[in-house]
Amino acid sequence: MTDKKKGLISKVKKTAEDFHLAEYIEAMADAATDNEIFKAIPVVSTATAVVKTFLQYKENKFKKKVEAFSKAAGSFTDEEWKSFSETLDEEGKEEDFVSELLDIIDRVDEEQKAKIIGGIFRRVVKREISYAQFEDQVRATTGLQVINIHIFMHGYHNEYILEDTLGDVMAAQRVLKRKIEMATRTINIAAQKQEQYIRVSYSLTEFGSAYLTTLHQVYKDKIDPEHLYFG
Repeated sequence: MTDKKKGLISKVKKTAEDFHLAEYIEAMADAATDNEIFKAIPVVSTATAVVKTFLQYKENKFKKKVEAFSKAAGSFTDEEWKSFSETLDEEGKEEDFVSELLDIIDRVDEEQKAKIIGGIFRRVVKREISYAQFEDQVRATTGLQVINIHIFMHGYHNEYILEDTLGDVMAAQRVLKRKIEMATRTINIAAQKQEQYIRVSYSLTEFGSAYLTTLHQVYKDKIDPEHLYFG
């Protein structure tokens, strides 16, 4: 086991600490200097100052996302790192994985998503999910709104929560499977009158089950124990 593999999380943290965006300032300033909107902003003297302020904000936000990721990922044994290193080698990701991971964290729009990705990463290192499942879960996380993720993980067992738009949103990400069928319901008990209607229902896919397990691992202290999902 090399120090490079054993220190993957440490490398992510260290990269965040040393992550300076100064190299982008010149290029962005050049683009902004001739922009009338930036010129007109009264609270700064130059377009360069606008860019620097933005980059400082972005850098700080990035560091916070890396911290959320690292906290959710936790720590691993040497054997787990060794096994994961072999997985990266099999997938041809050994050289680029850390860079790709940092790019994913940088692109997600909220710390909560970085936290979830940390949980997904934890599961792939521990061989609870495959590398392909890791990529699929990351893709779903980046594609969904945090509020929808949270409503789903808290109310997955309540069919009425899924009836509005949430069910369709989750079905689009393959988390849920939609079933449409003709059904009959009673509209007048006394007259025993019934009518047909179109019933839409949702159920977890295999991918959805694995993803819900990840979410409940990450937020286990926030989930009602009665509805804690283990897959």
